[in-house]
Amino acid sequence: MKAINPILVSLLLLGSLQAQGAIDEDLTAVFTENTDSTEGSTETTGNGDLTATFTDTLSDGNETTDSARILELSANVSCMAWAPMGACVWITCTYAGCDIDYSVKIKHYTPDAVVTAYPTTGESPWEETQGYSEANDASVSGGSNKEGTMISRTTLVYKNVDVIGSPGVAWIEALSSNEYICDPITTPFFPYMLSTLDPVWRIPTIEIPWTLLNIFRYVNLDLSSWGGVYPRIGFSNQGHDYKNGALAAQRAADITTRDTQPHLYIPMTEDPNPQFGQWPPGEVIEGDETTHKWQQLIPEAEADTCRVFPDINDHGEAQDPFASRMNQVAGYAYNLWRPYHCCEKKGAVLLYHTEEQ
Repeated sequence: MKAINPILVSLLLLGSLQAQGAIDEDLTAVFTENTDSTEGSTETTGNGDLTATFTDTLSDGNETTDSARILELSANVSCMAWAPMGACVWITCTYAGCDIDYSVKIKHYTPDAVVTAYPTTGESPWEETQGYSEANDASVSGGSNKEGTMISRTTLVYKNVDVIGSPGVAWIEALSSNEYICDPITTPFFPYMLSTLDPVWRIPTIEIPWTLLNIFRYVNLDLSSWGGVYPRIGFSNQGHDYKNGALAAQRAADITTRDTQPHLYIPMTEDPNPQFGQWPPGEVIEGDETTHKWQQLIPEAEADTCRVFPDINDHGEAQDPFASRMNQVAGYAYNLWRPYHCCEKKGAVLLYHTEEQ
């Protein structure tokens, strides 16, 4: 498992707090009166006449979860999807000659991290980690700024995100002494990304070069588009709160599963080590189940289901298929499952191993 340098972490956090003092306040001014997402909103037409007053429906919108529940949900053999995938061939040579040995190569998913997306700074839906992201001078509370008519509305929404090692890693670690379970590369409860300490999560201009290179990367399924992966910031103009939370989580996973991104974070990455029979997961790619899966922890905790975003094409649907997944007040929490490949080291040198088709 990759060692964490506490001095590096301290320097990164200190640098973040210094950088936040220079954040442009204009970008977040629209949220100064919208920090409580449970408040009603008033809409006007272009001529200023009052046309409708509405209150967002937040049924069961303040659900939270805790570490014990996450650990329980992480013991999920369906999401783990353990399977043998081939063999590794090893050789050990001495003065007396060379011996060939074999081991089974297996693959499975591991709940590497819990990704939370929520509106109110310091109020993560994962209760034990709320102290990780307390408000500071430059942090932004979430909410939405809605304009237009009831039929045609534009919405600017902001979500905080935390990417923290899942408690579910602990039960994988407990099993990893078995030759048929791969060693995880993340640590339970370790913060890999906290958006309150990342000024770039609130400044889209920093990511302009990366956005231009990734302009066609969208979280979409057929005609149902939830938004662009880039720029990877907390703001989006998606009018559906569940899709906003999922989009924020996807962006955070995109950042933390890559090295040298223009954000303040600790990468959840490790190079393959074939000579020790370990092939850890690579970069998350939206919509690609071979790189990751999401398990919803709240609301509507799913004990045996993992998916990619989106999993339903709701284009043209008369009823909202995501209504039961809404949790606008407290936000959303997901286990991020990623694929591992490994085999037991049975010799000095790896001669051959089965590649995934």
